Amino acid sequence: MKKMMCFLAILIGISQFSYSQVSGAFALMALDEIDSKVSVQMQSIDNLVTNGIGNGGNMLLSITNKLRKDINETIGNTDKMLRENQLLVFNQVTNLANEFNTAISEHIEGLDLISVRISQTAQDLIFRRTEPNIFQFNTGKFIKDYSKDYTIKITGNNFSRSDKVYISINNKKIEPVERNFQEMIFKIDSADIKDSGENNFYTRASIIFEWRKGLFNKKMITNEPFIIPIIPLNIGVATFFYEQEFPERQYQAPIEYTCESHVGGSGLGGGVRRNSTAFNLLPTNGRFIDPTSISGIRLHRRYGGGYVFNIITEQQIAGRLTSESQDRRFGGGGSATLKFSYKEFEIVYKAKKSVSENNLVTSVNPFVLVMPDPVDNKRPNLNYVSILTFDNRELKVVPNQSNKYFSLSINPSTDDVVLSWKKGS
Repeated sequence: MKKMMCFLAILIGISQFSYSQVSGAFALMALDEIDSKVSVQMQSIDNLVTNGIGNGGNMLLSITNKLRKDINETIGNTDKMLRENQLLVFNQVTNLANEFNTAISEHIEGLDLISVRISQTAQDLIFRRTEPNIFQFNTGKFIKDYSKDYTIKITGNNFSRSDKVYISINNKKIEPVERNFQEMIFKIDSADIKDSGENNFYTRASIIFEWRKGLFNKKMITNEPFIIPIIPLNIGVATFFYEQEFPERQYQAPIEYTCESHVGGSGLGGGVRRNSTAFNLLPTNGRFIDPTSISGIRLHRRYGGGYVFNIITEQQIAGRLTSESQDRRFGGGGSATLKFSYKEFEIVYKAKKSVSENNLVTSVNPFVLVMPDPVDNKRPNLNYVSILTFDNRELKVVPNQSNKYFSLSINPSTDDVVLSWKKGS
């Protein structure tokens, strides 16, 4: 944050100065801030989206390097004001750096056009026309622990004037596999590319030109620093947030039921007389009966009798209540009363929110999350995916919403979710 505020302060400060008021010391500090910001951008997940970051970023570093060298060789780190041509380059590179950073954060699809403009600016701002000059970097992606090598193509002029040209990286010299007046191609083995330390996803290298100047063939060396962004194999951790409707029983208040049975007396012949009353209870309003909810059974009888439940299901409670008379001549009539309660319920569906485990997302293959099976034809619904990237960004990817880094697709047959990164060009 402090670096960002300093960078903004520099840009604001520039707008308050006329061309003759930018000192060498101020310009050198501003160029360092531009380099620092560009270096941060070139080791972010944005490099998965477009190679324009590596292309444009390295050209900005090339221009700032040339301007810094020219300032140090003329007015130095002093209060002396930049020369007219230096000030022109300074203002152009500052504006381009601002557009470069804005494009990455706001409209990355326009970054390739910015990179082309940076390259064109490099061609227009040649300090020394006889020395080798780089106009454009064409960078690829280097995925740590996966890519076998890294190829970089460089265009410019005067390349064939050099006695020697090589990339210096980690104390090793890499010569071009192809070279002519305007183009060079280097292929660097993965073993020679090492990041610069913990949480730094880049490595610094330089293109060294050894060439001769003037009639006396004075030996000259031009050093063009550049950065190779390193994308880790695991680019982030994804957590999937989804919901699914599950059935729940919604109970009604207990229903109290009473059944009675009566029988007359025994008469002259004596013996037991019996009578029974059937009961048949059905659920109401499309609900169901909970068979386990029958409770509070109370039987009151005179002389004898009993009850039996023949059917207890979600669709029906059925049984029979029996009463008996007194077992003697002219015995008294009998009666029986059965009371119990039960509950009815209906099925309602309520959404339950769920969170997946943390899943590693690689820069090589898409990630597939196997979603739960449907329940009563109720399928899981993905809300969003939260991704913590290797450069400590939290990204939220929502279905059917555009995201510049990742895309989501859902298999219509299985509901499985495929999380894919958007491969940049």
